[in-house]
Amino acid sequence: MTWNELWEHFYYHLRIKRRSKTTLHFYRTTQRALDRFAAEGGSLPGGPEQVTVLHLRGFVTWLEGQGLGPGGIHAHVRSLKSVFGWAKREELLPLDPSARLERPSLPRRRMATMDAERVGKLLGVARAGDQPLRDVAVLLTFFDTGIRLEELITLRREDIRPERGVLRVIGKGDRERSVPIGTRALTAVNAYLIRERKPRHEGVQELFLGRTGLPMTRSCISILLKRLSDTAGFERAQTTPHTFRRGFAVEFLRNGGDVFTLQQILGHSSLEMTRRYVTFLDEDLKAAHLRFSPGDRL
Repeated sequence: MTWNELWEHFYYHLRIKRRSKTTLHFYRTTQRALDRFAAEGGSLPGGPEQVTVLHLRGFVTWLEGQGLGPGGIHAHVRSLKSVFGWAKREELLPLDPSARLERPSLPRRRMATMDAERVGKLLGVARAGDQPLRDVAVLLTFFDTGIRLEELITLRREDIRPERGVLRVIGKGDRERSVPIGTRALTAVNAYLIRERKPRHEGVQELFLGRTGLPMTRSCISILLKRLSDTAGFERAQTTPHTFRRGFAVEFLRNGGDVFTLQQILGHSSLEMTRRYVTFLDEDLKAAHLRFSPGDRL
């Protein structure tokens, strides 16, 4: 079996499982990195059957030499473990060479989180843009629902359920869920639909469109957020789609929501993924400690 055959079999498996384009892109990134490693003289056998953990460790060392950070290397290792683990289970390979491949330790740093003040400034900038109603609707939908980027750009007109106050969202693994949306965000979406949305033809059913009347892409959203953040004076890392998602989760918990409901809204497959957002509530924990500190009550 060649390397290309292994990857194509794996991609076929992912398509059968209805994994998203984002997921396939994630693995293709590792495939391209491995190809570069081999092209630049890295120690990699001609076929995957001969690969050992030593070869994979050499690839990880090469990634470090390319200046890739722990997070990026961790992602590549996860990708390799998924591919080789699947190939072993499918009996395409006799052994899983990634079984003993160590994941790099990730620094426990606090990631950027969107907050109401920053959203307010971004909305002010958006209202002065070329497509103000669309841009305002995009920002409020991100912050008020916590949906993923891919979920936002694939929203269709019929996915808006104003009578129920929810969005019909197709998430990872082609799983459908209902996501609540507030009155202000719904009003912004409705204003955009009535006054600004102009599809190129009747076949365009996606909700958010670019200047050409075609659906917005991932790069369209990236360019939009960069333009808004630059004008507002924010670093780009502070205004990514996932920053909005984290901000929604934190505000939901801060305002009294529970992690079980949050899990359903975010579309997480496990509660542990959702519980990570509790670590963003330092100020709330500090306030609770001020009220209930055992030491201060001595």
